[in-house]
Amino acid sequence: MDGQQNAMNSGSRPGKNRWLRSWEKKVAQGATLVYLDEVGFSLKGVRRRTWSTRGVTPLVILPANWEKLSTIGAITSDGRFFQHTKPGAIRSGDVTRFFQHLLRHVQGKIVVVLDNAGIHRAKATQAFVALHERLSLVFLPPYAPELNPIELVWAYVKRNVLGNFCARSVGMLKAKLTTAWQRVRYIDLPQYLMDSNLCRYQ
Repeated sequence: MDGQQNAMNSGSRPGKNRWLRSWEKKVAQGATLVYLDEVGFSLKGVRRRTWSTRGVTPLVILPANWEKLSTIGAITSDGRFFQHTKPGAIRSGDVTRFFQHLLRHVQGKIVVVLDNAGIHRAKATQAFVALHERLSLVFLPPYAPELNPIELVWAYVKRNVLGNFCARSVGMLKAKLTTAWQRVRYIDLPQYLMDSNLCRYQ
């Protein structure tokens, strides 16, 4: 299908090497790779290790209402980070609006690397891509999150920003996430991940 590629037989290291080399080739030809994914954050919090008095189990009081926020985000091969956070789940309409945002802010050819989630395969998503010549999609193989470096952004935020943090409201959670996205940019995490990801299998 035009504007789409599927990663086939990429579960082995040779397969991953081939894909990394093909992505580097696209960058050399002037395309910008955009690694895209979605993640959810709830009021349940992220439990991490903590200190307590011997024999005393530490307790954290959580709200009974586990409302959630969802983020659609991407890092680019030149080290930029984009995200949009909203209440509830990410829908196909959110994906196409995010693509519109990328088209406004990223010049030239854009190759979006993403998983096989239903919202990525949705007719509305595919129709949008078909209308924009600069935009193409590459679908990752199943069970290969290591090929998508933005997964490490989500892991970093959950571990280093949200660890043992218990928001009392969605507003408090959103404010904490705003701090998280600022921190991701401040420490230049996307560029570091891109540098390490493209060299990992060489």
